[in-house]
Amino acid sequence: GYIAPIAVHNNDPMTVPAYDAGIGAYITGYPSALVDRLPKLDPSAMEPDFLTRIVIAPKALLVNGAAYNSTTRVLNVSVTLNIQTAITGNYKVACAVTEDSVTGTTGYAQSNSYAGGSNGVMGGFELLPNPVPASQMVYDHVARFISPDFAGSPNATGASAAGGAAFTYNFTFTLPAGYNDTKMHVIGMFIDPSGKID
Repeated sequence: GYIAPIAVHNNDPMTVPAYDAGIGAYITGYPSALVDRLPKLDPSAMEPDFLTRIVIAPKALLVNGAAYNSTTRVLNVSVTLNIQTAITGNYKVACAVTEDSVTGTTGYAQSNSYAGGSNGVMGGFELLPNPVPASQMVYDHVARFISPDFAGSPNATGASAAGGAAFTYNFTFTLPAGYNDTKMHVIGMFIDPSGKID
């Protein structure tokens, strides 16, 4: 309930070019991890960074709303920013949609730099071959969309906002036929002036 993972893919059928390009400015290769867009980590080192970030009071609490039309496959999303303390500067808002339980055949084998254990442990991947065959892979938290883009919509709260203010942004996504609408997650993001996720 306190973390919203987003798996950004590169050079496979799950790649979202805008997300891949945005993350590319933060990392030198895959796999890498970011917590709130802070400096890159080995994925096995995420927990200490997460525990440091989770105790920082957020400037805004976000409430997501969604309505989905199963005929048109249009997902309308709202993200409401409830400002907790007075802020100034260019805060931004973005919305990502992820999907769990993604499988496939061609292009869905997983490159595995942890094979053989020379790069340390990684949740059992050190025991699997490189690449891991597609038949053995089920992908969760797969980034499917980011809107309006990786940087977010600028000046989401104007030049300043007082505690207690609220701002609502709307986003629309059309789910391709291959996406499982029962496995989707909406993730609103409040981005501070330095580019970190608040």
